[in-house]
Amino acid sequence: MEPTPKFMAVNTSKIEWRDGAKLLGHPPGVQVKIIAEGSDEISERVDKLVKFPSGYVEPRHSHEYFHSTLVLEGEMHVAGKILRPGDYVYGGTEPHGPYHYPVGCMVYSAGRSKKMDQIHKREK
Repeated sequence: MEPTPKFMAVNTSKIEWRDGAKLLGHPPGVQVKIIAEGSDEISERVDKLVKFPSGYVEPRHSHEYFHSTLVLEGEMHVAGKILRPGDYVYGGTEPHGPYHYPVGCMVYSAGRSKKMDQIHKREK
């Protein structure tokens, strides 16, 4: 990864949506916009928008990075709670999910790890 810039201003409307199944290892239907990727002397990071269609279920999974997720649009059902715009989820490397998106959802997610690998490993 390239070094993280000291300052960035990004028009996310100019970034193309990409197939989240390929980028994240999710079931088909999810879309991702990678806003920024970078590294410093401590870790690598990625910032992204993720869009889940109505009825989507993100299976129980784990990954090798910590992430902060902020709901921007729609609903995210997780851990017995209904999260709406402005609500937040933090997750680490332990298994988590499933997450349900009955009306669809868009989130901002920031991930950080010593070595970034965005692929989600499905848990039984």
